[in-house]
Amino acid sequence: MSHAVAAALPRTAAPYLVIGLGAIVALYGPIFPALVYEWATFPSLSHGFTIPLIAAYLVWTRRDALAGVGGHPTWSGLPIVVVGLLLYVIGTVGSEPFVSRMSFPLTLGGGVLLLGGPALARHMWPGVAYLFFMMPLPYLMVNALTRQAIVLDAWATAGTLPWLGVPVLRQGTRLYLANITLEVADACSSIPAIASLAALGVAYGVVRRRSAGMTMVLLAAAVPLGMLSNLSRIIGTAAGAYYLGPIAVHNLIHTWHGTFVFLLTFVALAVLDAALHRIRRPQ
Repeated sequence: MSHAVAAALPRTAAPYLVIGLGAIVALYGPIFPALVYEWATFPSLSHGFTIPLIAAYLVWTRRDALAGVGGHPTWSGLPIVVVGLLLYVIGTVGSEPFVSRMSFPLTLGGGVLLLGGPALARHMWPGVAYLFFMMPLPYLMVNALTRQAIVLDAWATAGTLPWLGVPVLRQGTRLYLANITLEVADACSSIPAIASLAALGVAYGVVRRRSAGMTMVLLAAAVPLGMLSNLSRIIGTAAGAYYLGPIAVHNLIHTWHGTFVFLLTFVALAVLDAALHRIRRPQ
C-alpha cells in the first residue's frame, strides 16, 4: 500500500507518510506470518490475500484528490496511534491475536491523521478501513455462531424440502431422506466466510463507483444474501440427493461450496444493485 500512497500524495507529504506508515507496518511485522498462514490454510479466509490489493486500489483511485491536498500534520492523530499501539501490546501480551491484528488498521489510520492531517486522512480512510476485512474473526465467536447457524439451516431445509416433493425427517442437524441421510456439518455453514462476504459487498460498491450510502447498503446486504445463497445450496443438494442419489453430494458445487456461495452472492448483489439503481434513477 505504501507505493500507492507515495504515488498519490503531494511531494511535501509523501516522504513523511511513507516513512511513518512503513515504520508502523514494520512494527506490526510479527502478526503477518500467522495471518498469511491462516489465509492459505482455511478456504473461507483466502480472501485475505486480496484485501491489501483492494485497499491500495482504493487509495490509488483518489490520487487526484490526494495530490491536490497539502499534508499538514496534526496532533489529533496521536491519541488514535496510542490507543492502537496499546491494543497491540495488550493483544500480544495476552495472547489475543484478534485484538493485536485489529489494532493494525487503527494505528495505521491514526498515523495517516497524525502525519498527513485531516484532509489527507479523509481521502485515505476507505483504503485503511478496508484492511479490517482481512482479519479473521475470533475462533470462539465463529464456532458459537456456526453451531447456531447449522441448526437454523437444517430447520429451514427441512421446512422447504416438502414443498419440493421431498419427504424428510430432521433430528438436530441431520436430515433423514428416503434414500440417504445428510448432515448439515460445520463446514457447510457460511459463518466463517462472513468477513469475505462483507468485503465483497464493499468491493462491489467501489468497483461499480457507487455512492458511500449505496456501498453501505451493499455491505449490509452482502452477509444475509450470502447466508441465503448458502441455504439455497444446502436445499438444492438435499433435493438433488433425493432425486439423483449420492452424485448430488459428490460434485464440484458441494465440494467447492465456498466458491459457489461467493459467486451466487455476487450475482445477488448485482441484482440488488441494479434494482436500487433503477429506483434511484428517476430522482
